[in-house]
Amino acid sequence: MFCLGITFLFRSLWSSILNAFLRFFSRQRVCQVIFLLALVCNLYILRNDNWMEYTGSLTLFVLTVLLLLASLLALIAEPMVRRIVNFGSRNYWFFALPNFIFLWTIGFWLLIWSYIGEVEDLGPCLPDDKLGVLCDISNAEDLIATPDQRFLIAPEFGGIGPHLVPEDHQTGRILMIDLDRGQVQPAVIEYGENIWGDRGCLRHKETLFSPHGMDLRRRHDNLWQLAVINHFPKESVEMFELLKNDEHWGLVWRGCISVPQVNYLNDISLASDGSFFVSHMYDTDFSANDALVASLFKNVTGYAMRWDSENGFSQVPSTEGAHPNGIIYDDVRGLLFVAYTFGDKIDAINMLSGKVESSFNLNSPDNIVLKDGTLWITSWDHSIQDMVSCKGKTPCTLPFSIYALEPNTLNLVKKWRFHHTTTGLPTVALPTNQGVWIGSSRSDRLVHFDLEWP
Repeated sequence: MFCLGITFLFRSLWSSILNAFLRFFSRQRVCQVIFLLALVCNLYILRNDNWMEYTGSLTLFVLTVLLLLASLLALIAEPMVRRIVNFGSRNYWFFALPNFIFLWTIGFWLLIWSYIGEVEDLGPCLPDDKLGVLCDISNAEDLIATPDQRFLIAPEFGGIGPHLVPEDHQTGRILMIDLDRGQVQPAVIEYGENIWGDRGCLRHKETLFSPHGMDLRRRHDNLWQLAVINHFPKESVEMFELLKNDEHWGLVWRGCISVPQVNYLNDISLASDGSFFVSHMYDTDFSANDALVASLFKNVTGYAMRWDSENGFSQVPSTEGAHPNGIIYDDVRGLLFVAYTFGDKIDAINMLSGKVESSFNLNSPDNIVLKDGTLWITSWDHSIQDMVSCKGKTPCTLPFSIYALEPNTLNLVKKWRFHHTTTGLPTVALPTNQGVWIGSSRSDRLVHFDLEWP
C-alpha cells in the first residue's frame, strides 16, 4: 500500500498508464480478464469463514469489489468511463492526493492491526467443540512428556523482558502433570552434586526458579537428563536427572551452567553427550520499542549457541535472526532447527556445512517439538501488535494454528486452525497417546485436540 501510494506522486508514470489504458480500452478483453481475476480473488477470500476478522482479507475484498465494479462499468458503459479517465488525467492532483492519503492510511492500518475480530473474555475453564482442557495449570510455556507418556513436565513461566518490566517478573515451579488422573503438582526435586554443569555455578535448595524452555534426553550412560532455561536469580541452565519412583517421576538436581551476562536465553536442545544448543533471543537491555521495530522489520536480534564442558558457549553460524526462539537438534539428520518469532520462519541449518538447508514461513513460531519423524510448531494467526486486546484476559483467545512439518524438507504435512476457542497465544504443541497437547505462556489451562480432527 505504501509503495502504491507513492506512485501517485509521479504524474508522468500515471499519465503513461492512463494513456495506455485509453489506447487499449476499446479491447473489452482486457476488462473481461480484470473482471475474472478480481472475481476469482474475491471468491477465494470468501472461502475462509473468518475473513472479515482480518484486515488483510477485508482490504483485499474491498479492493477486488472495486475492481469488479470498475471493470463491469467499463464493459457496459465504455464512453462514460473514457470521459472519467480523461477528466482525471486533466485534473490529476485532484485525484492523486486523496488516493495517496487513502493508501497510506490503509497501509498503516494493515501494519498496526492484523486481527480485528472479537477476543472473548472467557469465564470458567471449560472444553469446547474442538479442545479438551485440564484446568488450574499456570503458564505452561513448554511441554515435555515423560518416557512412559503418563506425565507432562511443564515450566510455570513467569515472564521475560521487554514484555514485563523486571519488577513484574515472577518465579515459577517445574510442574508434573498426571494425564491419567488429570492432576498437577510441583515436581519433587532433590539436590545432588553438580556433575552435569560447570563448577562455578551454584544453587541453594531455597533458591526459587523462573523456568522457561526445557528439553529431555537420554544420555550415553542411559540416564534421563532434563535441561531447563532459568531466569532467576540470574540467567542459567539448570540440569536435572529424571527418575521414576513407583508410578511417579521425580527430579534430582545435577548442576547448572552460568550464562554470559550479554545473553538472554529462551529454549534449549540437549545432545546425548551432555552438550546442548540454546537460543539467545536478544540483548538483556532489549526494549519494547526494539521489539516493535524487530517485529515490523525483521532485523537481527539474536542467534543460537552451543555449549559443551570443554569450550563453553559459542555462536552457531547461520543462526542470526529476528528473535530466535524454539530450537531442536536432530542428531540423526545433523540438522539444527531454529524458530524466529519476529522473523516469522523456521530454518533448518546443516551442522556440517553451516548453511541453511531449508526454511518454512509461518507467523510468530515458538517452541519446536520433534516427535516420531515430524516437527510440531505453533503459529499465531495475528500480529504481535494485536496482543493489546489481551489486556486483562487470561487466557487470551486470539486465533492460532498448529503445524506438522516434514523435517528433511520442512514441507507441510498438516495444519489445524483454531478460532474463538478456549485458549490462545500457544507456545508449544506436543503429540502424545492422548492427542496433541497445547501449552501457552499466558494461560490458566492446558488444552488438547484429537489428531483426527477435523
